[in-house]
Amino acid sequence: MKKMMGLALSAMLISGCAALPESGNVGTSGLLLCEANELCPAVLVGWNEQKKDVLDMKISLNSVSHYYTIKHVSFSNGQKTLDFTPAAATEQAMILGMYRSRAFVTVPVKLMAELKVEGQKEDQNITMSLETDRGTITRYVLRNGQESSLFQQFKQVYSGS
Repeated sequence: MKKMMGLALSAMLISGCAALPESGNVGTSGLLLCEANELCPAVLVGWNEQKKDVLDMKISLNSVSHYYTIKHVSFSNGQKTLDFTPAAATEQAMILGMYRSRAFVTVPVKLMAELKVEGQKEDQNITMSLETDRGTITRYVLRNGQESSLFQQFKQVYSGS
């Protein structure tokens, strides 16, 4: 009897797992270039095999003192600026004593390639700015040739597309 119950349970688990849909989403996280005393946005870059021309970005601000409402996101190389509006209102939650504010933005896969100035290597700068209810937070994605992990993630996705 125990053997039959175990077999039935195993069959249910296997069929349940087989019935789960595959989303095809892949994601990696990256940070910007921030100083030790700065609020540093964490960014999860996700993409879907069915939507190869866009990336879904989940931008999180973790603060010890308050929430932020993220109203607008922009990327700039000093000559060209690309602007994006969050897909929905900023999500806010208390996580392990931290105020987490999170926004979702969809950007083109070629975003960093569009902002990279050809021929400029050492002094190339790209920033990401978050317009919030508490002011604008601007951090480097690329600074004087130093690549943030976010920039590296964009490069990896772009070269694979």
